[in-house]
Amino acid sequence: MPVDLRPTDCLPELLAAARVAPVVRTRYLDQHAWIVCDRELVKQALTHPKLGKDITLAPDWMRKPGQMVTAMPPPEYARMMITSDGENHSRIRRLHAPVLSPRNTERWGKRVATLADELLDELDSGDNAEVNVVTDYTHKVPLAFTSEMLGLPPGAERRLHDITEVMLYSADYALRQQAVEELFEAVQDWVRNPAGLYDGVITGLLASSDEEDVTVTEGEVIVWTLSLVINGYETTGSLISAALYEALRRPVRERPHTDEDIAAWIEEALRVQPPVPHTTWRFALEDLSLGGYLIPKGAPVQVSIAAANRDPNEDTDGFDAERRGRGHLSFGRGVHYCIGAPLARLQAQIALHGFLQRFPRARLSADTAPQWESEWMIRRMSVLPALLA
Repeated sequence: MPVDLRPTDCLPELLAAARVAPVVRTRYLDQHAWIVCDRELVKQALTHPKLGKDITLAPDWMRKPGQMVTAMPPPEYARMMITSDGENHSRIRRLHAPVLSPRNTERWGKRVATLADELLDELDSGDNAEVNVVTDYTHKVPLAFTSEMLGLPPGAERRLHDITEVMLYSADYALRQQAVEELFEAVQDWVRNPAGLYDGVITGLLASSDEEDVTVTEGEVIVWTLSLVINGYETTGSLISAALYEALRRPVRERPHTDEDIAAWIEEALRVQPPVPHTTWRFALEDLSLGGYLIPKGAPVQVSIAAANRDPNEDTDGFDAERRGRGHLSFGRGVHYCIGAPLARLQAQIALHGFLQRFPRARLSADTAPQWESEWMIRRMSVLPALLA
């Protein structure tokens, strides 16, 4: 069970767990957690009425500083969509729906394309030296877009990057906790002093609090903005990196070329290289049997998306463009299905298509190996070394 940041890839271990048993009990923070690995049981777990996501269900022993549970704001201050159930979850999702509407997604696509072109221009202006595509492109696209979508002031983009790098990937838990506080303070300042913001999601949420029959507190705007930063930027960047990695390690003729091929390629990348290999915690509301395995009341449960996306005997290097990601669960299932999935897909398609068009002969470096890094929830490439011509 990956707990601490490691410069190694957690995916082989997660897939190996699925070959042990459909449900695996593992050590976690000197206690035990349960991991659901079997595809059909994962589907059940994602919609099971007795597996709650409400953060108040987390046991005290999980509240280690710097861990996910402790990084969340207290529920009495404001709740996030991904750690809420029932009416709380429905209300938050309902208020986010207009922001992430199909109309907005289509409109934002044009801006994503412009930002991607500007970043590709910067890459194109350099010499033919090896570049790390992660730091120079794949994470820059969603970071720049997310900053604009939120309406953040100049300079905020770099600040978000520096804080989230420590918050998500530092092996020092004290530094992680400090970064959580820094991000909260930054967002709090933007929300409380919106005069310096551009029109965007933050100003839109603040304006919605004045509408009839709508109540949105300042704390909720802060917390929901925090969630959009993490879920809108980091995971999308990880998806773009993985999709581009799968392209660059293949001959040009095997790479996607048409819009339809690009869309299918992104789906297969989601299946084989999910940015979130297992979901945020669920907690058993009572003793329950899942596939004949007893999960006791109060137990923390992880749902292994990585394992559920694969055939049982499929190896780690299982990307198959012809499969087109069929049946993957990387955006979840049921009421907690990712509300931002269309926007993430669109950004990834635009970023991948733009790069392959601009640099059709780009290839992986023969001198530097790609590198993955893993934390308890997020898996990403930290180094994607490429030659552009």
